[in-house]
Amino acid sequence: MIWCFTKRTGVVAEIIDDYKFNRVQAAANLLSDFLNDALPSLPKEAVIVPIPTISQNIRRRGFGHIEKIANKLARNRKIECRPLLRRRNNVTQHFTKSSRQRKRQANDFFEISGSVDKNRRYIIIDDIFTTGSTVLAAAECLRKNGAEHVEIAVIARHGRPKL
Repeated sequence: MIWCFTKRTGVVAEIIDDYKFNRVQAAANLLSDFLNDALPSLPKEAVIVPIPTISQNIRRRGFGHIEKIANKLARNRKIECRPLLRRRNNVTQHFTKSSRQRKRQANDFFEISGSVDKNRRYIIIDDIFTTGSTVLAAAECLRKNGAEHVEIAVIARHGRPKL
């Protein structure tokens, strides 16, 4: 299952861009609220799993933008947030690549950083869904490591994703 709050247009696009590129950290609360509104009720054993931010972006921004949103969402829902995914070192910025390049690169995106319990429900959190290659690679990584129930929640979709 993939949940999405809205399309990446207008005010939502501006809020996301201000948060990611202009360090408007107060926007994290609003973006987390958007996700909270998009999601159905979740069981207590659900685990929020943020897509990890590329390390060079953390250095530039001073924070992991998805981790901040995911942590607030988990606090609001009173469920656990765990950074179970780690980006592999060979991953480069994704938004400049073609759809084919994104999908090819995604196969080697993530590795597990922690233990996965097959009985828990994992909700992967990301900001923008374009081709889906990032979140689908994250879901596949969790499944390969034992997760049986993996779902995805994004704030906004860009374009018309093919699923």
